[in-house]
Amino acid sequence: MPVPTLQEVTNYLGETSATVEQITDALAAEQADQANRCRVPADADPWPASLSQALKRRVARNLALRGLPIAVLQGDSESGSLVLPGSDPEVRRFEGPHRKRAFG
Repeated sequence: MPVPTLQEVTNYLGETSATVEQITDALAAEQADQANRCRVPADADPWPASLSQALKRRVARNLALRGLPIAVLQGDSESGSLVLPGSDPEVRRFEGPHRKRAFG
């Protein structure tokens, strides 16, 4: 399985209001961030399925949060506002075994 293509990411997203340009931008940014945080094989064949799933999920989260610049969902008087977590638990789970380790 190679690195997810734009078409694969678009299929993963399903029906979306995001434009091709927005999806392309999010995919490029998230692929670069994933490479900075994980040991991503350059020309691995197959590319790890866990990293593929994490990348598609990263793009979905990126696009979803674009409408929430400070990542806060406005609640009501009962529940109050909700601050979204800084990272996605599924992305952490998929990327966990591939994370770069810092040695001091």
